[in-house]
Amino acid sequence: MSDKQFAVIGLGRFGLSVCKELQTSGAQVLAVDINEERVKEAASFVSQAIVANCTNEDTVAELRLDEYDMVMVSIGADVNASILTTLVVKETGTKAVWVKANDKFHAKILTKIGADHIILPERDMGIRIARKMLDKRVLEFIDLGSGLAMTEIVIGHKLLGKTLSDLNLCKNPDVQVLGFKRGPNLVKAPELGKKLEIGDVIIVAGPKDTLARKLCSM
Repeated sequence: MSDKQFAVIGLGRFGLSVCKELQTSGAQVLAVDINEERVKEAASFVSQAIVANCTNEDTVAELRLDEYDMVMVSIGADVNASILTTLVVKETGTKAVWVKANDKFHAKILTKIGADHIILPERDMGIRIARKMLDKRVLEFIDLGSGLAMTEIVIGHKLLGKTLSDLNLCKNPDVQVLGFKRGPNLVKAPELGKKLEIGDVIIVAGPKDTLARKLCSM
């Protein structure tokens, strides 16, 4: 059970999905929306659900969001409400504020007012799907920010019997091998001389462009 506390403001499909995943993972979740019906839906599975307008400074102060590990602002259609809520929440001294943006212009404004992390769901999902379409060996491609990414690579017939040191990807000084999975076993910082078997998974991180280029050449 996680002892972390999260608040999600805005309970559309995206916000509710975030709430469910966090709660299922054992976190404590506060769900907030101005719409009573959405709050009732969230109340069936989160720790606490509240009807509130988070563009109001006094309301946000009462929620004591600065005590939470992270706040997600996932207000959808009302861009002004999203921006104002983000600003108000940031001014409370909240540790980390993640915000769902509708488009790049919305994202630019959120960056300027201090959002700690911005999510563009359709763009991010499109990138992840494209990565998988380009190379089915890639299980996941996670954007770490600042041009960095992390991915998992499944070993197939082509790489059977080779070692980690044989892979051009692992020879690049900018790419770090974070872990190696074989069945249920996870090895951190594995030896580069380890021989690969079909189904092994390599976890690597590095510059996004470098990973994409090297993966395509493997």
